[in-house]
Amino acid sequence: MNFKKLVLAAALMFSMTFVAQEKGDFNGFAGLSYPLTSGSDLGVTAGVEYVFAEKFSAAPSFTYYTTSGVTNTQIDVDARYYLGDESFNWFLTAGFSSNTISNSGVSVSNSGFSTGAGVLFSLSDSIEILTVVKYNSVGSGSVVPFVGVNFGF
Repeated sequence: MNFKKLVLAAALMFSMTFVAQEKGDFNGFAGLSYPLTSGSDLGVTAGVEYVFAEKFSAAPSFTYYTTSGVTNTQIDVDARYYLGDESFNWFLTAGFSSNTISNSGVSVSNSGFSTGAGVLFSLSDSIEILTVVKYNSVGSGSVVPFVGVNFGF
């Protein structure tokens, strides 16, 4: 029975195709992020992407960090430059980030820049696994990996 599951999983992995982004595409994405600094908490991220030129897109997003007793949110506005093609769809990203932490009526905001790279693994014509690793300069700075789902509209 386990061998059948292994064969099925391998067949699904090797049958994945990569789909290039095209001008005019509008996508949504959602997933989890986790800054790799001590004391960090898991973040739930949602955003949209609009491909406005052949290889360029804008991808604003909102992240809510699951910090106990504190409201910790971040807004990112990123630009993506696609370097891959249908055989390997990857991109470079850079943008602006604004983080707000609120506790007991006191609010502190920080802003900074981010840069990184990501890959889209196609599951179907409109659903992809999205992985991104960015360096974010907000606060003391951190590397922030993200894993989620990208879906076309």
